[in-house]
Amino acid sequence: MTNGAEYDIIILDKYPVNKTAKIIRKEKQMKLRKRIIAGFLSALFILCSVSLPVAAAADPYTWDGTSVLAADRTYYIKSNITLGKSLTVPAGTVMVLLRGTSVTVPYGITLDIKGRLVADNGASLIINGTLNTYGGSALDIDGTMSASGRSAVSLSGVTLLSNTAQTAFAGTLDANSDFTSYGEIGVTGTARFNAKSYIGGKLEIRNNAQVINTGTMTLGNDCSYTLKGMFTNSGSGSCTDNRRATDASAMSVETISLYTTDALTGIDVSWAQGDTIDWAKVKSSGIDFAMIRSSRGRISDDYPMTSDTYFHENMKGTMQNGIPAGVYHYCYAETVEEARDEAKFVLSLISGYEISYPVVFDIEDQWYVKNGYSKQTLTAMTEAFCEEIANAGYLPVVYSYASFFNSYLDMTALSKYPVWVAHVDTDKPAYSGTYFMWQYSWKGSISGIDGDVDMDHCYVDFDAYTRKFGLNGRK
Repeated sequence: MTNGAEYDIIILDKYPVNKTAKIIRKEKQMKLRKRIIAGFLSALFILCSVSLPVAAAADPYTWDGTSVLAADRTYYIKSNITLGKSLTVPAGTVMVLLRGTSVTVPYGITLDIKGRLVADNGASLIINGTLNTYGGSALDIDGTMSASGRSAVSLSGVTLLSNTAQTAFAGTLDANSDFTSYGEIGVTGTARFNAKSYIGGKLEIRNNAQVINTGTMTLGNDCSYTLKGMFTNSGSGSCTDNRRATDASAMSVETISLYTTDALTGIDVSWAQGDTIDWAKVKSSGIDFAMIRSSRGRISDDYPMTSDTYFHENMKGTMQNGIPAGVYHYCYAETVEEARDEAKFVLSLISGYEISYPVVFDIEDQWYVKNGYSKQTLTAMTEAFCEEIANAGYLPVVYSYASFFNSYLDMTALSKYPVWVAHVDTDKPAYSGTYFMWQYSWKGSISGIDGDVDMDHCYVDFDAYTRKFGLNGRK
């Protein structure tokens, strides 16, 4: 049995019909076609909505250097890009620097990585500002990564440097999570390894640089280790040396215990102690080292730059009695160029003496504060003095009060230079940075010296250190 619609169509097709019947048949056929088309479109819509994947989120994109990065995408860098503002690589997003390209982070700009950044072999990541990686992120370097003297790099994600990687850190590096390197690492600033680290390639600690390990470091079998700067195991830090015996004997890890009672004890003296110091008695009292005031800068035309009244006498006294000695210069420079001149003056004074401890830049005078000297200017003056000293082959150190360090010097920019901090009558200086010498008293009493004398702790055997690495003209 057929329904009425089919019957009507059949009748109209089988028998002659009048004009009205033909119109009825045509209208019913059109309605049927519409129902079929509507059903097909509905099915197609459902199929597209349910079954077809959205591929856009997984497609690679070429980043133009300015647009905001979306989450869960892969971006390719195909040209040289300098960031004009701070940038975040979101979680789930991958940024790939292709061969022959570079990304530069200028000073004052921050690159935050919460996803993953990959620098291919032949690509360059250049940090003049700040680079931060976060927990759950990854930094993979197959090419080059360089961080300048004013840079700050903080790595809290997983870091992997392949065997083709070449990296250089002149500012501060804080590795706060797993850090693995099979490539080359050059340190001229301060690098702190605060977690688990594996060094399987080349580690070069250059002159005046500091590598501080507070975590668990392993030097691999094939690690090549060059030490001109300073390697320190601080606090609970430990270093396992798996290098071949021949390499290990030639390039031993220097272990320095910071902030312990094992510190060396010394004094610093100047004209204030007069010309009556009995250095033989000082030696017998158990003093390990002495810091001698060499000079001061120019105060005015009436008071030009000059050596300390008893500098030569004190230097001869320490040398004759076998007391390791360094020198310090009191700064009065008003410009960067004057700071360089002061350094050259010090170098002329110490020529001919065996300087086994550092050459120190003493910048502390409240005149700078009263006259509104900026942190930038004071930092530049300090850096200029230290550069002159370092370029002459001597080990420079910066001395000041804890409060002066904290308020008037950019210690990130100066991080490559060891610190001698002054803070008396306290169990520990109020300075959060790393220091290698601490002036802890101005009222010490030592056999061989009449009156009060400044007392110091030193956490580095600078005598052995400068001799081992041929600094200060020593062999």
